[in-house]
Amino acid sequence: MRIFLIIASGLTLLISCGGSPAPGESDSPPEEEIVSGIAEFTDTAALEDTLIMVSENEEITNAEGPDGAWTTTMGVMEFSTDNQGYVNGVYPLGTIDGELDGTVLEFTYSEGALEGTGSFIFNEEFSSFQGIQDIAGTELIWNGQRM
Repeated sequence: MRIFLIIASGLTLLISCGGSPAPGESDSPPEEEIVSGIAEFTDTAALEDTLIMVSENEEITNAEGPDGAWTTTMGVMEFSTDNQGYVNGVYPLGTIDGELDGTVLEFTYSEGALEGTGSFIFNEEFSSFQGIQDIAGTELIWNGQRM
């Protein structure tokens, strides 16, 4: 499921579009689509009604941590966290183990014989992250969005 965040007239609107992107298609809309959507949405009453419907939708939650399924640069990842802030993640190429401090996850990863370190910085809602994976001194970008 794709969820887009649009800010209009000082209010936040989440728009959910069903389905998954086609192979090779980005899960995020081009920036010009977002800007166009903001420019076209000027009906404040309709925006407020939509916000009420979104807030009543039980599927949309503010997570308190990374637990759950994520679509990432390295494939789908499943995070689990214990009560001390230690995080485990499993993805198609391997696993990560790390410690969460606020919204920052410092981790080690293992991909067969390949091991190293990395870090993710989650947004405040724990709905996306940006990070790096260090492979023998080369940093690769590793981003993700909650599924």
